[in-house]
Amino acid sequence: MKLPKACIACNHFSVEGYKQDKHCPYVEKYTGRAKDRTQFGTCEAHGKKVFCTEICSCFVHDSLIEVFEVTNRPEPLEPHQAKMFEAL
Repeated sequence: MKLPKACIACNHFSVEGYKQDKHCPYVEKYTGRAKDRTQFGTCEAHGKKVFCTEICSCFVHDSLIEVFEVTNRPEPLEPHQAKMFEAL
């Protein structure tokens, strides 16, 4: 399975539903129009609500998933600080 290297493929992400999103990267299959809703959920690493298209340094994915690089969103659903340093 191939997924973008973003929250949707991360082990820390739990899907909750869809939210209005002015930066939604998806398009309607038949009309080609931009969609206005993106999946969102909870990030267990940050304890925040996130869109499935967000990217952070805490990303961890299942070994059965092949990920590909994508561009990060201009703004998150909720502001959060990614880990700058790992605890030793």
